[in-house]
Amino acid sequence: MAERPPPPPPPPRRPADRRYAQVFDDIKLVSDLTTPPQAQTWVAAQPPDPTPHDVLLYLGCNVLQTSHMVQTVTAILDLLGVDYVAVGGPGYCCGIVHHRGGDRDAARGMARAAIKHIEQFRPGRVLMWCPSCTYYYDELFEEELPFETEHVTEFLAARLDRLTFVRDVRSRVALHWHSLKPRRRREAEAAKTLLAAVPGLEYIEIGSDDLLGNTCVPAELDRAEWSRSIEQQLRDAEQAGASIFATLYHSCQRLICVEEEHSSLTIEHYLSVFARALGIEHEDTYKRYRLWRDPDQVLADMAPCMAANAVDPGRAREIVARTFPPANPS
Repeated sequence: MAERPPPPPPPPRRPADRRYAQVFDDIKLVSDLTTPPQAQTWVAAQPPDPTPHDVLLYLGCNVLQTSHMVQTVTAILDLLGVDYVAVGGPGYCCGIVHHRGGDRDAARGMARAAIKHIEQFRPGRVLMWCPSCTYYYDELFEEELPFETEHVTEFLAARLDRLTFVRDVRSRVALHWHSLKPRRRREAEAAKTLLAAVPGLEYIEIGSDDLLGNTCVPAELDRAEWSRSIEQQLRDAEQAGASIFATLYHSCQRLICVEEEHSSLTIEHYLSVFARALGIEHEDTYKRYRLWRDPDQVLADMAPCMAANAVDPGRAREIVARTFPPANPS
């Protein structure tokens, strides 16, 4: 029998493909450099034989840069006694990254792959975390989802009576929220319900701005308009006497947290504030590193995670220089 010729080599990646790979590589690197393996409370790679769960928390991919949020929400689900699995990472991307880049077919392929992974867990309910994922599946993906979705904030608000607060949080809190779409407004109302239930906490309404769009993602917004809107919200919160400016989405927290340098407000994710009353506290390492303005100090502090996750020091230095730059980068 004649020997088969070797298969042809794969076609070279287009520049766009390399750009997407860079986005996902950056997410994984920041996650690996800020999260020790034992603190990972989510599934990043699809298991060969997934165990069924009543609830699946669909994180998307970008939140893993601020993994304290994932640790916080999974700790709350543990308190509720929910049978759940949390999944997230580049392998679960909804396709929004490719969609924004104009590669619509690739985006649909990413979405279908994520849906297939989710279905293999056979969940009765899928909880959404990422507003970009929700936006993509609700408004851009042209196929019906094979499962019902609910935002995790609404899921928690409906189960407030099953949670026991163990401490007061004596703070005045203003919420940064997005008002452009009905679903964003529902998520904000659920977040307000959670905050208003916290003993000792006074919720302060400062309103929102439709110019903020679905979320604080630079690709979807005019940067100058976004900056003006955020600066106004921070001023409104300060003038109303707030001590905490709570963000609703992970992208908002990543982008706004550095404004603590110029504000009297503490800027943190709303679920961190809520969970504090439940006795749950996970530090926002991403914010700490942003505010240090010292890449060498950040790298030194990351050393245990770098070693535990086998991150190449050269790659670590490169991502830290871009993500956690000094005050006046040269």
